Amino acid sequence: MREGLLKASLASAVLLLSSCGHSPETGKTPAETKESVYARGHTLYITMKFGEAEHELMRAASMDSTYRAPLVDLGSLWFDLGKKEEGAGRREDFRKALGFLARAEELGYREADVYDRLCEICTELDDPRGFLRYARKNAERYPFDRQYYNLGVAYFGVEDWAGVVKSQREASEKFRESQYIGAYYRQMGRAYMKMDRDQTAERTLESGVQAVDARIAGLRKSGAGAGAEQARRLLDDKIGMLLLLKRLHTTYREPEKLAAVERELREAGYTK
Repeated sequence: MREGLLKASLASAVLLLSSCGHSPETGKTPAETKESVYARGHTLYITMKFGEAEHELMRAASMDSTYRAPLVDLGSLWFDLGKKEEGAGRREDFRKALGFLARAEELGYREADVYDRLCEICTELDDPRGFLRYARKNAERYPFDRQYYNLGVAYFGVEDWAGVVKSQREASEKFRESQYIGAYYRQMGRAYMKMDRDQTAERTLESGVQAVDARIAGLRKSGAGAGAEQARRLLDDKIGMLLLLKRLHTTYREPEKLAAVERELREAGYTK
């Protein structure tokens, strides 16, 4: 979808650029509009002429402080540059990207890609509160499995254990066939352990291991080629849950349960 929009925008920009210059009828240069300036900046951006693109996009934004399109492009431009930078320069680029994208979101730009980028930027800038704010908005507007997983991560980052449990329990009930099913249970188990509710954590993790086993079995039965990557993720989450169970069984000196978990870890390919 994003690629289609970019192609459409490029075609529009080419038409606008080709229409610039003197009118054969009047001999006058058409007055620039915020749309024509933006179209020129957008074309420069998608052709990776970032310096010129920034200049034109800033011009378009200055013509109307509520015009979202150039803000989105400016945020995306600085995000792209930040991904290529290191150190202080990287953080500065991400701070600029955050400012533009946050402003566009405030003005009503609510596409999934802007929330994904805002979440990633907040993570890069060590801003867990910001991450939670945009992860929550993302899950509310796009209530899908990945968004719920990220919401659990965001709640964990601000140590809101109840938020972790509530969001991940809801996700585990809504997305039983998801590749994130193990992650939901793992995050719940960790949150319960943080709350010193170890027995509840143990039951949750055991249920999570069973849910993962059932999902992996379903993938194998379907024989879907695309299921290999999902199975790998599920297995990683299973190992993570088994390691948490191992810690609990060691703490409470339960040798039989500990032996069973260690056997499952070996069967899952964990050798450390």
